[in-house]
Amino acid sequence: MGGKSSKKKVTVGYRYYWDLFAGLGRGPINSIVAILADKKIVYIGKKDELSTNTSFYINKPNLFGGEDTGGEGGIQGTLDIFMGEKNQVPSDKLKNLLKGLVPGFRGIVTTLFSGLVSCYSASPKPWVYRVRRTNKGWDNNKVWYPEKCLILLHDDTAEVTGINEEINARLPKKASEAEKNALYREIESNIREIHAMNPAHILIECATNRDWGRGLSFDDIDLESFKQSADKLYDEKFGLCFRYNRQDKLDTFVQQILDHIGAAQYADLSTGKLKLKLIRDDYDVDKLPLFTYDNGILSVQDDDSASIDAAPNEVAVTYHNPVTNEDAEVRAQNLASIQAVGLISSSTDYKALPTHDLAARVAQRDLETSVAGITRLVIKFDRRGGVLEPASCFRVSLPDRDIDNMILRVGKIEEQDDGAFLITGVQDVFGFSSTSYSSNQQGSEWIAPDQSVNIVTDVKLIELPYAVLVNTLSTADLAYVHETAGYIGVMATAPSALSINYLLQSRAQGADFTTKNQGDWIPSGQLITTIDRLTTTFEIDSDYLPKVGDGIMIDDEIMRIDTIDVENRIITAGRGCLDTLPSCHYAGSTIRLYDNLDTDNIEYMSGEKVDVKLLTQTSVDTLDENIAPIESIIMSHRQIRPYLPGKIAINTVLYPEEITKSDKYVLTFVHRDRVMQADRLIDCMADNIGPEQGTTYHIEITDTSNNVIWQINTANISIELPYLSNADTDDIHLLTLYSVRNGYESLNRFTVKLPEGHING
Repeated sequence: MGGKSSKKKVTVGYRYYWDLFAGLGRGPINSIVAILADKKIVYIGKKDELSTNTSFYINKPNLFGGEDTGGEGGIQGTLDIFMGEKNQVPSDKLKNLLKGLVPGFRGIVTTLFSGLVSCYSASPKPWVYRVRRTNKGWDNNKVWYPEKCLILLHDDTAEVTGINEEINARLPKKASEAEKNALYREIESNIREIHAMNPAHILIECATNRDWGRGLSFDDIDLESFKQSADKLYDEKFGLCFRYNRQDKLDTFVQQILDHIGAAQYADLSTGKLKLKLIRDDYDVDKLPLFTYDNGILSVQDDDSASIDAAPNEVAVTYHNPVTNEDAEVRAQNLASIQAVGLISSSTDYKALPTHDLAARVAQRDLETSVAGITRLVIKFDRRGGVLEPASCFRVSLPDRDIDNMILRVGKIEEQDDGAFLITGVQDVFGFSSTSYSSNQQGSEWIAPDQSVNIVTDVKLIELPYAVLVNTLSTADLAYVHETAGYIGVMATAPSALSINYLLQSRAQGADFTTKNQGDWIPSGQLITTIDRLTTTFEIDSDYLPKVGDGIMIDDEIMRIDTIDVENRIITAGRGCLDTLPSCHYAGSTIRLYDNLDTDNIEYMSGEKVDVKLLTQTSVDTLDENIAPIESIIMSHRQIRPYLPGKIAINTVLYPEEITKSDKYVLTFVHRDRVMQADRLIDCMADNIGPEQGTTYHIEITDTSNNVIWQINTANISIELPYLSNADTDDIHLLTLYSVRNGYESLNRFTVKLPEGHING
């Protein structure tokens, strides 16, 4: 038989063309460095090549083996990149694809690929993007400390593949070898470059970002501590490559950063601001505070020293190399310990570490800090322990444990119900060489501390100035404070080393004492030498030095700390702050830390007498209220009074103690404004502020019998006095200046003796 034959088409496979719209993460970012699909290079670029919205063609149809037997095609098509800028709008292609109302996808990095994704297999390969972000995408585009944000690292040893294929896809076949070599060098340099971010900047962004972070303002952060840490990390080239995908809580992410860099982040007890402290060998042993049973330590509750044989003698650190997109491992070993007790290994993942060198340093750090035999103490402190901060170092001398001198680093701080602090201290590995022990072969000379209660003998009561109320009351609460009302302030020094705090009892005249709250002792000291009205630099004797910007009181004058020479205990201060007058102070005068005063939070009216008792508390007892002395103060609506003017001078002589004879006498001064100054400590030598609305200045001249012989109310700040010196008379007169507003006079008056003379006219 014969017949007609026919040729039939045979389908051996399919090409798959997809539109792939992908979201990479929050944007904008600095650049996209590389794109991989199924671990094969789809794109690797030159520096900052993909740093803005752009579109380009990918021509790698044989990336997965092409269309030959066993192959799965490749990638061929157009890739659109959208960085997520604030003014971004959707492309026409995206609108046609998604239909309806299409957003601009601002704040998100997205890509849209249209073209061949594979052959034979209907499933597209997983795509992976290597991106860089350091100074882009910050909240409100406000990059903190941009100079140290980016830490450039480099990996010259990693095996990099796919560059030649990228060159062949980009350049025409007729390209010269010089063109190919130049492009190769440019791409290889960029792919090996690692743009790590300064960890201090990562923590700042976690704190300030209002979308995914804590939403704090820069005013809520101790920026100086973060800046110092940023400088140190930058010098160490300690950059991190971290991805936060919000699967974990923000606190977990922050702790991972702190674990990587060896640091503590905490709220400063004195300022309430967020603070960063790196754990480094950066202290002078002799300047660390020394605590004993006589100056802060109440008891040592626990001594949990690690076993010599239990500590790891090998630490393995796993890090992630962004150049190869692979994890790697590095190990640090204590060979002597391994030979002595055998291998005791521990492993830690530090996936944000981007290089072998950095991982090796961290592994060695962890090995050193896990050293065996390290001492751990849980110490109960009185309120003096409050000066310690997390991760800070201090020294202890504990005769009952045969410890003469040991450096501990603060691990955890817990405030107890009785006001004491429970501080976990770990022997600092950087201070091993400074640790000394006393011989336990001789009898201990340690004497148990006296914890009996004593009456408080050093107390100062003041009426709170307006500046304190502004700083402690809300605007609404401050508005409800009556003009003639006021609050008391209490500043007291501990009567003994083991006095933890005190109970504050108060009463208005005719009422019974009631306990209002618990108060803390304030740091205090003494003035070494006598100072006059305008002395700004002087030496003090104190176990506690105030910080720059703190307020102190000497007698009734408020001052502002401008500089501190810690070694010589010399401070420079702004004099006559707020409503006070610069005055002379004698050697031995008490210096009190003005910022730390307590109050009973009761509003008293002007003219009321307020009585106060302080009941000392130790860890075992409280002072009997029947033997506590009574301190008293008469309220005088201090908070509503206008401020005395500043820069008071007669014939250009500032705050004269006496006035020399002259042909004329000109009184000058500058304005002060209670409301405008708010809680700022403005000294008496600052220039004009204000004046507060309605304020005038009362100037009067009186005779020795206090009879007013001339006076004036004026708003002027320069007045020629109608006074003439006269050699024929020995009459002495006093000049007085004070402020007046709505019938209220300034708290202080400036008074000076005039030379012999008389009123002119």
